[in-house]
Order: sequence, then structure tokens, then C-alpha cells
Amino acid sequence: MPEGSPTALGFDCDWQLGLNLSARTTGCIGYLLGFNGLGGLKLDKDIEVWNPIGDDAARTIITKDKVECIGLIQSFRYEGGDEDPIQIRSYVSKGSAANVRAKLARPLANTSLKVAWYIIDFDSDEKKWFEASYLKSPKEASSNVDSAGGELQLFVSNDSTPVSESLNIGLFKLEFQIVPSDGKSATLEFATGPRRRLVKKWGS
Repeated sequence: MPEGSPTALGFDCDWQLGLNLSARTTGCIGYLLGFNGLGGLKLDKDIEVWNPIGDDAARTIITKDKVECIGLIQSFRYEGGDEDPIQIRSYVSKGSAANVRAKLARPLANTSLKVAWYIIDFDSDEKKWFEASYLKSPKEASSNVDSAGGELQLFVSNDSTPVSESLNIGLFKLEFQIVPSDGKSATLEFATGPRRRLVKKWGS
């Protein structure tokens, strides 16, 4: 659920739940849908998981029974301002991690990045899944990788994290912080429940 003040928006997602979903489990699940740029890098949607939103009327972004994504989101942070950075921590495949690692092996001449995400949550009172955060328009946000102290805020782990004790699968942590591209904007939609929505403009 979004936390903090009305302008601060954050989600702590259960990325492992997204990969081990059953009919009886509920929680906040986030999907990384777009990660393209940095001078030619485009990560594939090579992870496919079940879409827990069974009500077709509640599906507006992903209408299929399965979600094809680049990775599963662990956390999403955004303070709510037009120019505030967005930080996403996610877990991606070995191939995606290797591609990012190869791009970071040399200094980046281009830090532009198009990003998309989709976060869903479950309202325990109404017993319904709902879409908690996504890009209303355009489908991908134009951004640049942020920097702090001269260091780009883009990291990928060298070691994998197991999905579960029962599955012999590991994913790699991909963490990044982005700011809006100059002269570009996106409309972001958030929700704290099936009937409680908030729209934010990101960028100028």
C-alpha cells in the first residue's frame, strides 16, 4: 500500500510471491515492463507469470491471463513531485543482468532510459485485486538515470537470489533511480484501493 504523506508514494512488493502465486495467496506484486535505452540496451520480457487479477473488468493494463515482464519489483519509491526521482528495486533474469552488466563495463555516454512498471495489490476489506500503480500515458516514461556524488544510480548484482527453497531458480537484483527527461512528462496513476485513485504528473 502507498505509505507516508499524501504526496509520498511507495510500495514494498513481494517479488517472490509473483513467481510462486497460488489461488489463496495475496499481496503487493510489481512488474518491470520496460527498460530500454542507455545507448542501445533493450531488456527482453523473458519472465512469464500468472496474472492474479481474474476479473476482466479490473484489467486495464495487462488483460491476459499471464504477465510477460522483464523482472519482478521488490520496492518502488517516489516522493510525488513533478521532478522527484523514482527508485525501483527489482529482480531480473540472468540474461538481463548480464546485458546490464556488459553495458556498465564502460562509461555510459547516454543515460537516457525509457521505463515502464505495473504494480497490483489486494484489498482485504473488499476481497479484490486492484491496479496500484502504472503509467497512464505514455506507455513508457522518458527518463535519465540519476546520479549522486558523481555516481550513476544503476546497480546490478553479480550473484543470484533464490526464488524459493522449492524452486532451483535464481534472479539477479537490478536497482536504479531515474529522473524525468528534460521537456518530457508522463501521467502516473496510483491507487490505495479499488475505488481510491490518485493521478500525478511526472516531468515538465
